[in-house]
Amino acid sequence: MPFCSPVGKGLGLFVEPIVVMARSRKARMQVAVARGAASGRPPTVEPLECRELLSTSWFVAPNGADTNKGTIASPFKTIQRAANVALAGDRVEIRAGVYHETVSPKHSGTTSAPIIFEGYNGEKVTVSGADPVTSWTRYSGNIYSASMPFDMGAGNNEVFVDGKAINEARFPNNGFDPSHPAVEIVPKVTVSGSSATIYDSRLSQPANYWNGAIIHIAPGQAWVAQSGTVTASGPGWIRYSFSPIDSYSIPKAGNAYYLTGKFQALDAPGEWYHDPSGKLYVMTPASDNPAYHDVEAKHRLYAFNLGGIANITIQNLNIFAATIWSDPSSTGTHINHITASYISQMGVMSNGWSAPLNTGIVVRGAHSIVENSNIGFSAGDGIMVSGAGSIIRNNVVHDTDTFAGDMAAIRLIGSGITVTHNTVYNAGRSGIKASVAGSTITYNVVHDVGLQTTEPGGIYTVQTNGGGATIAYNQIYNIHTAGYGGTGIFLDNYSSGFKVNHNQVWNVDYAMKMNFTCNNNVVTNNTLNAITYALFTNLQGNWNGTTISNNIFLKPAFFTAGARVTNNYYTSSNTGSAGAGDFAAGASSGSIPVTPPPPVPTPTPPPVPTPTVSAKTLVRAVNYTGKLGMQGDNFTGMGYAYDGNWLKYHLDFGTGVTTFKATVAGLYAGGRIELHIGSPTGKLVGTLAVSPTGAWNNYRQETASVAGLTGVQDLYLVFRGSTPGVANINTLTFA
Repeated sequence: MPFCSPVGKGLGLFVEPIVVMARSRKARMQVAVARGAASGRPPTVEPLECRELLSTSWFVAPNGADTNKGTIASPFKTIQRAANVALAGDRVEIRAGVYHETVSPKHSGTTSAPIIFEGYNGEKVTVSGADPVTSWTRYSGNIYSASMPFDMGAGNNEVFVDGKAINEARFPNNGFDPSHPAVEIVPKVTVSGSSATIYDSRLSQPANYWNGAIIHIAPGQAWVAQSGTVTASGPGWIRYSFSPIDSYSIPKAGNAYYLTGKFQALDAPGEWYHDPSGKLYVMTPASDNPAYHDVEAKHRLYAFNLGGIANITIQNLNIFAATIWSDPSSTGTHINHITASYISQMGVMSNGWSAPLNTGIVVRGAHSIVENSNIGFSAGDGIMVSGAGSIIRNNVVHDTDTFAGDMAAIRLIGSGITVTHNTVYNAGRSGIKASVAGSTITYNVVHDVGLQTTEPGGIYTVQTNGGGATIAYNQIYNIHTAGYGGTGIFLDNYSSGFKVNHNQVWNVDYAMKMNFTCNNNVVTNNTLNAITYALFTNLQGNWNGTTISNNIFLKPAFFTAGARVTNNYYTSSNTGSAGAGDFAAGASSGSIPVTPPPPVPTPTPPPVPTPTVSAKTLVRAVNYTGKLGMQGDNFTGMGYAYDGNWLKYHLDFGTGVTTFKATVAGLYAGGRIELHIGSPTGKLVGTLAVSPTGAWNNYRQETASVAGLTGVQDLYLVFRGSTPGVANINTLTFA
């Protein structure tokens, strides 16, 4: 009897050695024919047996060589070498180690016999898009330099110290939490065409200091961010050029911005600058020699490039500083149980609405799956999927869209996609964006999104006929922004044909919104709680064919004409089966890889005391110390005030005051501003009635009596009114 050996992983199959060595498909068939002839009968093999006999396991290990045979005893050195020879049904078993390469398979698998790339036997495998930077010399002080001849392009470079990203040199200096960056607020700006001049006393550097820098700004309504180039600068000002987006995105006072791209900004621990000459300058978080650390820089976009290749499985491994790319021909892609960190980086985009299609885990082939994975730290999308029939399930997706463009933790750009049992948090704009038809979005947990923009949605769609798309059994919470606020479920601007049911939404500015004409939506059995409105609309267009029933609204609800509204409750107590009920949502933690380590810690600066201002001076409304749901209007005041929004001021009332004066403007009757001490629900000390002034910029002074105001206090101006927009406020003072 000939000697037999096992082939494959856990197959329990034994074949003659000649089958193991027959690598090519032609050679395999020749072996099968030879075996049949030796036995004196035709080479007949059952289909399942044929598939297993023809499969091969290829092994890769850091101590291997690409001239080896690819066996466990004689492994290849690179994953790419195995990818060159792997055929349908084969497995590429990757031993523990870090592989600095982009893997591009040369052959497709089949539906029943995919090519599988996996970490072998649970060993820790990382495919990295970063390469080491070494040979450091001191440049000046705690700044060191080394050669870095590769360059990903302006805004696209990324540098890591001991596996954590540090900051490109910038103003203002930043911490290490990409989802909550430090920003500067525009005090004053003038705009002429495609040029804007920002006046900011903190820009105290000499003339031309910031020339050539890149500005990152969320302009106008701050719905999305964009970048521009500084063309001139001087003490207290910079001028920059930008690409105008629309009338709602003209830079104005109150917008957030920061500057990069200048060596002079390298002035804090944990910063880097890459010179066009090929030098990398670094100040480590510990302000020590980078030679004491593992310093790497991003060098490749993709860990796996599956373009033009179908039926590939990638599982049980880590991806660092790179992502997975596929195209519409990459059908049957299966990504399972991976941990992907720092997957996409970009810092230059002239129009935040023009989101690129190559960020995040890119799944564009039909019938693909991404599951059981932890995906985080991306300037763009977390997962971008367009393939019909694809499934995104049981993933944790976090810290995405840190550029703050029209991207999302999970972005759907194709129809017929299922997104289920995922947990999403920390996104610059949307949690799940689904402006497509026929998709199913169920049992997800979405929270803490819209961190760098205004008016986002936990689940967001715009100008879309959903064609029966379902948004159901999701839990959405913790979404608060300036401007028009953050919304749990947002069917924006002419979105129709959606089934929205059994969702739970709470601690958001608006639980659900439908703007303009939104026809044939079915909104049933949701529990909607919010800071302002449970259901809201801009009161334009109609809701013909839309049904709203069996919901629990724990805040007021607005409805547009044409909707059929029945059997809804405005309290948590109800006699029927209204509301979402109890259900489990989100990813199962037992199936998700360990979350990437926390960002590099930075020393906590001493607390900065809140400045105390005399209440008897003229206080500009924009100089608040806290706020909820409001933003600067277009006329130097604060506006976009809805019921329950507030502004906070830290004031010294001395021995006491009796009169409150404010310059206010508004269009609607019935509004008022309540004055509370200590908190938005603290002691009420006065109420200012707001009368219509005819225009949002037609300010006039109103007066109210107050009592009980002495000493240093936190004053909350709480805006109250039933109309969408209570009042704008420009100044306030006390006497």
